Amino acid sequence: MKYVMIFHANLNYAYLPPDRYEFVIREAYEMTFDTMRESFPGTKYVFEASGYTIEMMARYTPDVVDKLRAAMEDGTCELMGSPYAHPMLPNFPERDGLWTLKFARDVYRDVLGAEPVSFWNPECGWRDYVPRQVRDAGYKYLTGDFESYSRCRRGPDGTPQRPEIYDKEATDDRNFYNFDFKYDLPADDYALHYPFRHVQGLEPDELRVFLRSDRICQYAVRYFMGMKGYSHEEYLATIDRYSGDLEGRGEGALVIFADDAEYVGTNGWFRLKYCNEPDNVFERVPDAQRKLIDLVTAVRERGEFCTFAEACALTPNEQPVTWDDDAAWHGARASTWASTPMARLLRPWQDLVREKLVAMESGLPPTVAEKIWYHLTNSYNSDGQWPPTLPDAPHIIYPFNYRYCFEHLMTAHLMVGGVDLSTLPTDAAAALREVLSLQADLIRRKAMEQRSSGSEEEKSAALLALELLNAATETASLSGHTILSASDYTVRAEALIEARRLVGGIEIEKA
Repeated sequence: MKYVMIFHANLNYAYLPPDRYEFVIREAYEMTFDTMRESFPGTKYVFEASGYTIEMMARYTPDVVDKLRAAMEDGTCELMGSPYAHPMLPNFPERDGLWTLKFARDVYRDVLGAEPVSFWNPECGWRDYVPRQVRDAGYKYLTGDFESYSRCRRGPDGTPQRPEIYDKEATDDRNFYNFDFKYDLPADDYALHYPFRHVQGLEPDELRVFLRSDRICQYAVRYFMGMKGYSHEEYLATIDRYSGDLEGRGEGALVIFADDAEYVGTNGWFRLKYCNEPDNVFERVPDAQRKLIDLVTAVRERGEFCTFAEACALTPNEQPVTWDDDAAWHGARASTWASTPMARLLRPWQDLVREKLVAMESGLPPTVAEKIWYHLTNSYNSDGQWPPTLPDAPHIIYPFNYRYCFEHLMTAHLMVGGVDLSTLPTDAAAALREVLSLQADLIRRKAMEQRSSGSEEEKSAALLALELLNAATETASLSGHTILSASDYTVRAEALIEARRLVGGIEIEKA
């Protein structure tokens, strides 16, 4: 059995502002490059990065880019491509996706002198045009998600592709995290270990797809984060559990890591999601390098590592592969990302700007049209509109991430000569209430309790928190506004964050 590690690097990450970029690059990306070079020379791995990520690496840490380039040149690291600013491809028109793929490939060529052949599809989101986009952008190999594939209804004759799994695991209740694996998957399952060459809508071998699975990859993040039940031994047992070459097929491969590169070196926003500690994100994880060394050492005893492209060159499956439109990984739908309050606020404006751009494009100099497409498609960045704000998980959008989307969209808006914002069906005040009010209510409740029964210090902090909450939830000045400016959102969101800190935090989500 061969093994594949894909480190997914994304500096457009939610809750990650530019003043933390160099820290994350050095603690996570550089640490991985150094560890693989020094401890495992010749061992292969995959580094995937958006065009934006590579540009920021070149700006903040050119010496780390040199290390990446050296690893690529000696053949140990395969560069995997992705869209420029990490949008969800299924949530926007096909042509728009081709633009963001072009912008990323321009960066790979200009900064790294590279033309990657493998592609990381953000969140494994799917619509029938996604494989065409990837092929047309010059890629040969595509990542896919095993769980959404195996629960897919769109088989060649309209029946489930994997009825034995579908019957046990398919559900119409799409949660963002659905790790309820009821089917006892055999170790030698063909879809885990061999590439697909028959991708719906394409000719054979125009694009090959290899699948990653949460059955294995969820262990990776939790192992690096030290989560109970995900020890080194338990992670290896899971890898062994699913390491089985199919008899008569030849050696296969298994993806053992295909997740955020930031989790190898920092805690990403793991403590926000699982520990209700939203102010403890992207901190250094002291034992990350040791865990990486332990993992690679143990897996090398089981088989050799290969690149994603090499895995895609193995003996292929002859079964067709596709996904339901709107599929995504972790049991979610792609539209989950398109239905957050900020996504619903921005989309009508984006559509108006796009409509005007398309209408006037033939009369524009090509460089001008391209620049407008650049700013418009950057406003599609998913983490600028994420995470969703729900009653059971009242997250807020991080100010910098929203500002990234807003400012790119405003630039595109101005470059097309503006659109009539009064025609938009959106309500800035309502969107702001939807994003901030649920968490504000929890903070206010705790502040009221501390004001009445806390220590003098707690009472003083509670009074200040209540005043900050009044500022955070003020919407009268936004009455009649169809767009929410980045500054209007930032001052309110930062007031709420400070109020939350003053009361000692709140439980945001049940882990």
